[in-house]
Amino acid sequence: MKRFAVLSLIAALSLMSAAVLTARAATDPAPEPGTLATPQFTAEPVFRDFNLLGTWAVACDRPASPMNPHVGVTAPGGGLIVESHDVGPDFAPNLYHVVAAARAGKDLIEARALFRPGTEGEETQTLVLRIAKDKKGVDTRRTMFNRGEDGVRVKSGVAVRSGARTAVLRRCG
Repeated sequence: MKRFAVLSLIAALSLMSAAVLTARAATDPAPEPGTLATPQFTAEPVFRDFNLLGTWAVACDRPASPMNPHVGVTAPGGGLIVESHDVGPDFAPNLYHVVAAARAGKDLIEARALFRPGTEGEETQTLVLRIAKDKKGVDTRRTMFNRGEDGVRVKSGVAVRSGARTAVLRRCG
C-alpha cells in the first residue's frame, strides 16, 4: 500500500511539474541556458532548413544604420553559424556565433549564441527567431525573445527596456 501511495505521489508531482513547464513555455519560449546540447543541435542544419543564410535588412536598398541593420548569415563549417550585424559606419559590427539551434515551432527557431565570441565581453545568449513571409512573399525574420547573462532583453518581440518592437528583417537579393 505504501508503495502505491509513493507511486501516486510521484505521478501527481510529475503531472504538476509538466503543467508548470507548459505554462512557462507559453510565456517564455526559451529554456534555461544549457538545454541545447551543441553536438545534438548544431545550428547549421536548422538555419539551412529555414533558408536563413544570406543577407537580411529592414530595407535592403538603404545603407546600414542602427534602425536598418544589415545582418550577414554564413555557415563556415562544423555546424556553426556566424552572424555579423552591420549597424553603420560609425559602429563596430556585432558578431554572433550561433553554436546550437533547434526548431521551436512551425515558424520558430531557438538558438544559443555567443555574442562577441573570443573577446573579454563574450556573452552567451538565448534567442528565439520567428521566420515568416511578408505580404509580397519575401522571407522575413524577427527576434521574438532574447535572454543574455543579465536577464531577458526581448520578450514577445518587444525590447524590455524601451518597449519598442523588434525589427522585421527581410531577405536581401
